[in-house]
Amino acid sequence: MSPAEQLAPFDVLRQLESLCQQGAAGLPQQRAITKPWTGIGFRIGNVNLVAAVDDVREILYYPRLAVVPGAKGWVRGVANIRGTLMPIIDLKHYLGQTPVDINARSRVLIIHYDELWAGLLVDAVAGLKHFQQDTSRSVAAEMQAALKSYLVGAYQHQNTDWYVFSFKDLAESPEFVRIAA
Repeated sequence: MSPAEQLAPFDVLRQLESLCQQGAAGLPQQRAITKPWTGIGFRIGNVNLVAAVDDVREILYYPRLAVVPGAKGWVRGVANIRGTLMPIIDLKHYLGQTPVDINARSRVLIIHYDELWAGLLVDAVAGLKHFQQDTSRSVAAEMQAALKSYLVGAYQHQNTDWYVFSFKDLAESPEFVRIAA
C-alpha cells in the first residue's frame, strides 16, 4: 500500500466501528436482571415465614430471663441483651398456638421499631432466603386469621411457600404492646 492510499486515522476508526456493528447483529437480546428479595427465614409451628433482612437486628439462642409478674402468657420474661432490657415474646403463643417448646433449634429474633425493642421466640431459624420477584404470590386463604393479619405476601422456593411476616405491623399492633394480663 502506497502512502497516498493510506487512510486517515479517523477513517480507520469508522471502518472498525462498521465492522463491529456488523459482527454484533447476531448477539442475543439483553434481559434485565432483577435483584432478588432477601429475608430471614424462620418457622412457627409448621408454617415457613420470612421477614425482611433489615427488620431483624440479631438472632440469639434463648437467653436467661427474669419473670414479669402480671404479664400475659405469651410474655416469657425480660432479658438483658447487651445492656438493654427487652421483653421476650413467644410469637407462636401470641398468635394463638401452643407455646414454643424450647429446644436446640429455638431462636430469638431481636426487632427494633421506634422506641420498641423486643425479642421474638420462634421454633427455628432457616437463615437467609433469596427469592426472585417472579415467584411472589398472595397469602393462602386458609391461613390462620391471627397469623394472616401480619402477612404481607408470599414467595415460593423449591416447592415450599414462604410467607412474608411484617414485624412492623406486629410492633404497631395495639394488642402486641398491651402485655398486662
